[in-house]
Amino acid sequence: MVNSNIEPQNIVPDIGTLQNGKLDILVNWDISSETKQDEQGNDYTEWQYESVRLNWILPAVYESQAAIQTYLDANYDEGENILGWAQATRVNKSSIGT
Repeated sequence: MVNSNIEPQNIVPDIGTLQNGKLDILVNWDISSETKQDEQGNDYTEWQYESVRLNWILPAVYESQAAIQTYLDANYDEGENILGWAQATRVNKSSIGT
């Protein structure tokens, strides 16, 4: 589980890795938040979530980063079901050896 003070997006593409129609993406899920206080008594939001980095093959040539983000967002938990692929990469340690 990741803890962060930055609100996560469902999918974050690493455009710098884009090559031959493939790129790395960071997939986040089970996103929740809670309000905490720092040492000075100031409130802040802490986010907790699961996260996996995947190498994803784009199904078409996209002309912009915005078009890539739109495709990824549209296929997060529908269509290509990127979320399902990300969750499948997690191995439940309790099931190993059974």
